[in-house]
Amino acid sequence: MEVEAHHARLFRSQLLTNEADQPGTYGLQVGVVGPVADAAVAAAASRKRPRPPSFLGGDGLCNMQQQQQQMFDFDRLVLQHAESVRAELAVRRHRFARRVMAALEEGVLERLKAKEEEMARVGERNWALEERIRRLRVENQVWRDLARSSEATANVLRANLENALAAEEEEEEATADNAEFCCSGANGEGETVVGRGWGTACRSCREGEPSVLLLPCRHLCLCSTCGPVVDACPVCSCTKNGSVQVNMS
Repeated sequence: MEVEAHHARLFRSQLLTNEADQPGTYGLQVGVVGPVADAAVAAAASRKRPRPPSFLGGDGLCNMQQQQQQMFDFDRLVLQHAESVRAELAVRRHRFARRVMAALEEGVLERLKAKEEEMARVGERNWALEERIRRLRVENQVWRDLARSSEATANVLRANLENALAAEEEEEEATADNAEFCCSGANGEGETVVGRGWGTACRSCREGEPSVLLLPCRHLCLCSTCGPVVDACPVCSCTKNGSVQVNMS
């Protein structure tokens, strides 16, 4: 069979040589003879049976084993390279994922820190406002108590003033009544002590004009000369504890 294939190749090479010698028939020979030669070669190759390894020589077997070993080595290298590439991609993917997670975590932590700081500032402001409100409440209560005490003091002072004014009015009225009584009264012997006119004599010296009001009996019965030296009222014998000079002019 190898011989037939060899003859077919020789036949085709001969045809190609003839084509070179006769360029005018190139198109016809290529179009007709070329496919025939190819078909002959293909038929011879199909009829060729592979020889078993036992028919090969030692060199051919060694070459085949070397080729197989080279193929195995090449496949192993390809697999190792693929595994290394896969591992490298996995490592890079893991690193990228870690960087992404770290960036996200850092951003989240920064936001959380900013929120915590803002909450702390808000808490401090709230505490300051609450403290101010508490102080204002205390001051308000103090001013309210002070106003109440001032109002109570004013009421007491007003009442005391009214009472003092009323007592003074009553005292003035009583003084006027006693002076009128002393001026119009009579002694025990039927003689006028202080007449209706300003010429009535003093009850002590019987000469001077009465111008001293004795206290507490309020008798107008002594002159300015006898008033300082007399210790008791000559009308009612009441012990004198004070006197008032009355201007009769």
